[in-house]
Amino acid sequence: MSCCTAPLGSGWTDSKGTSMSTEGTMLSPAPHCEPRLEGGEAVQRSAAVNTAVPHRVTGSGRPRAAGGTPASIRRAVRASCPRAAPTAESSATAKRFTEQILRLLLEVVDRRRSSTHLRAYTDARALAAINTMLAQDLVPGRGLGSATLTRVKLTAAQDGAAEVFASYQRGPRTLAIAGRIESTKDSWRLVAVRMF
Repeated sequence: MSCCTAPLGSGWTDSKGTSMSTEGTMLSPAPHCEPRLEGGEAVQRSAAVNTAVPHRVTGSGRPRAAGGTPASIRRAVRASCPRAAPTAESSATAKRFTEQILRLLLEVVDRRRSSTHLRAYTDARALAAINTMLAQDLVPGRGLGSATLTRVKLTAAQDGAAEVFASYQRGPRTLAIAGRIESTKDSWRLVAVRMF
């Protein structure tokens, strides 16, 4: 279809000669997202364009100023902001714990150790997921040979917690582990784990 600039309320024909009518069609102007700059200064918009509702009610029932950011978005932004860097000692402790628990996990999924060895270092839900994986024989690449941990990376998620990313080798294949560790009073615990 070809574009045309016919005034509203009149008809026009497309490239095939079909008559089109725009009777009753109205277009509204595009919204002004930002003020125009003239000579480096921001130009104020007319009062008709800048009208805003003084207060809106959010889903929680609390009023917030028009144009305000919802609390859920503020929390998400705050969570993504970098926090104070963890101390070198706590980072080293977390890394050492992660390497040890992942080696132990690989021994358990290779059935060289019992899953009860993990009980002191893992959350009950993570241990249940590991036991389910063992009971249903869902360990990735188990037929390729024993697993060897090759790389471990930690990313601080929040105070006292870190996301775990690791890779391990089974025969010719490289596989991955993802998880989360959290600190308790005097130690770390594996609270989530997923093997790929």
